[in-house]
Amino acid sequence: MWWKQGVVYQVYPRSFQDSNNDGNGDIRGLINRLDYLNDGKNSRDSTSRSLGIDAIWLSPIYPSPMHDFGYDISDYCAIDPVFGSMEDFDELLQQAHQRNIRIILDLVVNHTSDQHPWFLESCQPGSDKADWYIWHKGTQPPNNWLGCLGGKGWSWNGQRGAWYYHSFLAQQPDLNWRNPKVKQAVKDIMAFWLDKGVDGFRLDVVNLFFKDAKLRRNPVDWFRIGRPYDRQNHIYDRDQPEMHPLLQELRQWVDRWPQRMMVGEIMMQANGTSALPASYYGDGDELHLAFNFDFFHQPFSASAFRTVIRNWQQQLGDNNWPNYTLSNHDFMRHSGRYRGQHQTERMKLLATMLLTLRGTPFLYYGEETGMPEQKVPYKKMQDPVGIRYWPLHPGRDGCRRPMMWSDNPRDFSAGPAWLPNEPLTEYSVKHQQENPHSLLNWYQQLIRLRRSYNALNQGQQKLSDPAADVLAYQRSHGNEKISVYLNFSATAQTIQHIHATDLQLLLNSLSQPPAIGENSIRLLPYQALILKHTD
Repeated sequence: MWWKQGVVYQVYPRSFQDSNNDGNGDIRGLINRLDYLNDGKNSRDSTSRSLGIDAIWLSPIYPSPMHDFGYDISDYCAIDPVFGSMEDFDELLQQAHQRNIRIILDLVVNHTSDQHPWFLESCQPGSDKADWYIWHKGTQPPNNWLGCLGGKGWSWNGQRGAWYYHSFLAQQPDLNWRNPKVKQAVKDIMAFWLDKGVDGFRLDVVNLFFKDAKLRRNPVDWFRIGRPYDRQNHIYDRDQPEMHPLLQELRQWVDRWPQRMMVGEIMMQANGTSALPASYYGDGDELHLAFNFDFFHQPFSASAFRTVIRNWQQQLGDNNWPNYTLSNHDFMRHSGRYRGQHQTERMKLLATMLLTLRGTPFLYYGEETGMPEQKVPYKKMQDPVGIRYWPLHPGRDGCRRPMMWSDNPRDFSAGPAWLPNEPLTEYSVKHQQENPHSLLNWYQQLIRLRRSYNALNQGQQKLSDPAADVLAYQRSHGNEKISVYLNFSATAQTIQHIHATDLQLLLNSLSQPPAIGENSIRLLPYQALILKHTD
């Protein structure tokens, strides 16, 4: 299955490549950069300069008022003019598939835009879509539910004379998934894109689809630190039992088109565990993949990552397939979270972990060069979260900065970019393509290696604990065995009691050769080694 063995690359389209110099990335720009992602040549060809990814997850490109930058959709079966046309999208599909790149669309159906025709009709008393959204009549909201991005979760609509619920902004009213007509409408949307040839969907905040039918209040933990939203125990506005039959139905629907997939975003409480995303796999009959964001919250520590990996493996068992990611469009880039001395070596270490673990790796555009966060002054902020919570929260603009193709910002767009785009030569694609020891070249080597060995792209995995600061595991498939050693420490570490003479070096993240003895391996600070067993 491609969604198990492949590498997925998230593109935030507004920030990837502009083709018409309006400062916004677009579909035509992405088409022009496809060869960078995968040129369609032999995937193991060491002369290819492409990254070698297998699939693109494309953040929303539908028409939208852009109150939440595409996550407030006003038409699910069209393309926003800022990104191009449906003809552009059809060409993207064709060109991507010619290069063996799959396309995964972001599908945001917990809520719509308040400008969507469904909501405009629902606001009219007695309309056919009166119960397509979550409405409440009364002088006050029915409960204490809040909006995830801040503020109350209920807003008054004067035309209808009722309150409507929105998990996010007031401009993003939540659909009523208890209405069978809503479910069928979403299935029709999925069919529209699947018939075009789209390869899968990323379901936005999928565990929020159903809310408590009685609209009961969430309990509040007044001693928990954080925003008012984070102090609530969200037992009534998410993760309702009706979610599992729904996902089984959607899975059966998508499976009518061969080789398609669904990956779900699961919103978790601050104290949540990986048991929650694991539950949305069902018995292999719900989501194909569910995101587990535990990597986002770990210190730079072998033991911390080992615990996350072990727990995720245990929750999923042998039959469900893991996935891992270090960055996305909603969270500070891991290049910023783990910034420090020996930055390139540390980023290579994390890349090795991400691309050799058992599971599907999801990359975020620009992470392959270590692209850092962009500091965005308040006057230039676009993100509603940053604008609302500044200066306490920087918002999400920093992780959505335009792609650094070279030290010239005009290589992204000849016009003023939609976000500040400070040129930093060392993090540009052009600079790193010319450096054989760069982070970009390391990503290319890892992806080629992953594709070359079944042990890495589909094999079993066994964690070991050779040293507190070393993350180590063995991948195996048939007679093929590969061991991975990652030193998260600033000091050298020695691994004892191994048959080192039976190991063949496949990749070494440092320019210094590894110290491999007869029964031991000495790992230098922040060194990653990938070794094949020859016995």
